[in-house]
Amino acid sequence: MGHIRLGTLPRSKKWREVVALLEAEAPLERIAEASADASERDLSRASADPQFQFVANLLVTLPLEARSPRFSDFLDRLGMDGGDLTSVTGLLSGLSRAIDGQAFDLGQGSDAGELAKSALLESLSVQLKDRLPSLFEPTPREIRQALAGFSSGQGFAVLARDFFARLTYRSLDYYLSRELANHTGPGRRFTSDAQRTAFQEALRQHTFETSRIVQEFAGGWYGKTVWRDQDLDQAAINRFTRYAFTKLRKEFGRRRAAA
Repeated sequence: MGHIRLGTLPRSKKWREVVALLEAEAPLERIAEASADASERDLSRASADPQFQFVANLLVTLPLEARSPRFSDFLDRLGMDGGDLTSVTGLLSGLSRAIDGQAFDLGQGSDAGELAKSALLESLSVQLKDRLPSLFEPTPREIRQALAGFSSGQGFAVLARDFFARLTYRSLDYYLSRELANHTGPGRRFTSDAQRTAFQEALRQHTFETSRIVQEFAGGWYGKTVWRDQDLDQAAINRFTRYAFTKLRKEFGRRRAAA
């Protein structure tokens, strides 16, 4: 199976519709919906990309492994060790090496995998710091306990929402940022770089608000798949990611209609 690389979208009919909306100075909600609709195929195909699958697997299994007595074995399989738990930065660096190492084993990385990697590391950085003491450097035990905190349905739902919000925004911005430059300048949609940046920040916030739909179903999926049915494998994780992308696209449309 080849590696999924983003990049075909700007030539598609749906992408030309996004460009037309920018030229017509359509509201942000309409542009966000059209961008999500145009990128849905690539995001759905990303679930079949090996590097993306590896990152998605970490999202789901890392909290479970953190509460397992075999956590050190899990870290060893990733090429990490207990020393990577001496700080959040060390943990993120270790996970980054593990993801890069898996891409190397595959022969190359992928755009989808790189976007997912960045989203996962950012999500863990933010969510872990919210769960750890702020006055003193956390201990390895505290970091592990914070990771294990995401193994509940509610904990996983928060982490999953953050991950998909960042991933979706990064995916939309991957395309839009290149096109927005063509609509910046005197007499254009954005008269200055500051206006364009403000639009991108508004899109980021809109994407985060839209991602609430993921939080609403992720906890239930986690509880059913992991704890009730004990039926967690890569195929189940792939179905989860595809469903998340589909739900997000539909939610963009619902929010546009309600605006």
